[in-house]
This record gives sequence, C-alpha cells and structure tokens, in this order.
Amino acid sequence: MQAVDLSMDIHPLSPVLGVEVKGVNLANAIEQKTFDAIRDALHQHAVLLIRDQHLTPRQLVDLANRLGPLRTSFYNQYAVPDQPELTVVSNIVDPVSGRAIGIVDAGSLWHTDASYLRTPDMYTQLYALQVPRDTNGTALGDTLFTNTAAAYEALPADEQKRLLAMTAVHSFEAHLEKKNAKAQLKRAPLTAEQKAKTPDVSHPIVRTHPVTGRKSLFVSEGHTARVDGLSASESQALLEQLWAHIKQPQFVFRHRWAENDLLIWDNCSTQHLATMDYPASQPRRLYRAGVAGTEPY
Repeated sequence: MQAVDLSMDIHPLSPVLGVEVKGVNLANAIEQKTFDAIRDALHQHAVLLIRDQHLTPRQLVDLANRLGPLRTSFYNQYAVPDQPELTVVSNIVDPVSGRAIGIVDAGSLWHTDASYLRTPDMYTQLYALQVPRDTNGTALGDTLFTNTAAAYEALPADEQKRLLAMTAVHSFEAHLEKKNAKAQLKRAPLTAEQKAKTPDVSHPIVRTHPVTGRKSLFVSEGHTARVDGLSASESQALLEQLWAHIKQPQFVFRHRWAENDLLIWDNCSTQHLATMDYPASQPRRLYRAGVAGTEPY
C-alpha cells in the first residue's frame, strides 16, 4: 500500500480504527497528491475525522465526487435544497409544514450504508452543522463504528472458512420493520416507487475489500434479514452470534461530534450506529453523501 503523505498531520482516534487528519482546509482546492494521501489513510484506517471544516453544500458534493460517483438517495424529500446528492439527517421540524426537514431515525441500528442494494455505498461522508448538547454543554448523538475486518480476523480459522461459503439476504423493508418493532421508525413511509427500487438482495457474509483485499464480516442487525440456505431458527442464531461478535468493545470506536466535523468512512470494513440520546428539543442537523461502490464479493 502507498505510504500516507507525511506532510499531513494524522493522529489515531483509537487502537482499532480511525484517524484524525489535521492541517487540511477542504474549503480550498487541495492538490491530487494530498487527496490521494487522504484516500490512502481512509483505506488504511477506515474512518477519517477532519475537524473545523467550513464547507458549503457544493463543496461537500465536489469533495465526495473525488472519491467516486455519488448516489442520489431515493429519499429525495430529504435532500438539501438545490443539492440532491446530499441528504439531510435531522430532527428539526419545519414550522410551516410540520414535517421533519431530514431523516430523523438514521443509523439507529448497526448497519453498513446501502447494503440492501446490489452495489452498496463504498464511502460515506457526513458533515455536522448542528450538534445537540446537554445542560452542561456536552455533545450528544455520538456515532459508534466497529471494525468488521478486525472482527472477521478474530474468528477461529474453521469459522472463517465456513462463513466464506455463505450468503445472506439484505432487505430495506426488513430494516424498516425492525425499526418499527423497536419504536424507532420516525421517517416518512416508502412509496410504491421507492419500494420497487429496493428489492431484497443476497451478499456474501464475508466480503473482500476491492482496494486492500482485506476480508470483513458483512452482516448487520439493521439490514441483514436472513442467511441463505438455513432454517429460520438456524439463520437467526448465526446472525445473532455474528452481530454480538461484531459489537464487542475491542472492535468499537465512539465519535463525539462537534459542529463543522467532517467524517468520511469506508463501508467495506466498518459498521456504524447513531446514538439517540438527545431530546427532540435539541436540534441535530448533518449533511450526508454516499459514494457508490461495486458489488460485494
């Protein structure tokens, strides 16, 4: 792997994944060498944090486009005005319409972005504009990440071999049903057209990173509905075993947000979870961009 550009100031965020990149102002044009170093760091560490970035929606789109082709969400009712590639994640209610301006319940179950599609998102970019805080000023609404490559590598060799031959069904409809069962579903219901765009899809339980070649577990409690070829009870038992393994503390990093934080993560080797520990009276608003990837193998 190409060495990360040493002119960048990079600090580990945890022993298992994530780095903070300092000394970069993404509002200015950055040369290709610097961008390549940022992308190399992303592949190596899975999660990048770049703080204190003051970026317009257009600049966010331009930056994400350098990582790859952007995927416009089918939740277009939550798009940033005049910037359909960006999705609003927010609990803020428009006073005129009485509706939320963004997706309220995004990330409330462990998941990998868009794994319910034939070609899931390769990268996700999330930018914080408003962060909820408690009465002491402590930020709320943290995001947790788990290193699914490290989780796979920690399994016994015979279990790794068994899982390599298996596939599982990822389902957006099942994802919404799970949210509803936990009383977490707060977004607008899917239209018939939106449902047609998200049929169930099978992916390997162990996927290979298309750049690094590293293998990782690719089943999540949010989006994986069942294991192909197993009975319902066998499937549920295996999935619950893998989900519990993936969420172990030694694989997890917790990010505490601040305004103008930019996070970029690699969906091939991570899962993430949004903590919903803030009241509706505390506004939260972020802009999200998803970069389309390839079919998992």
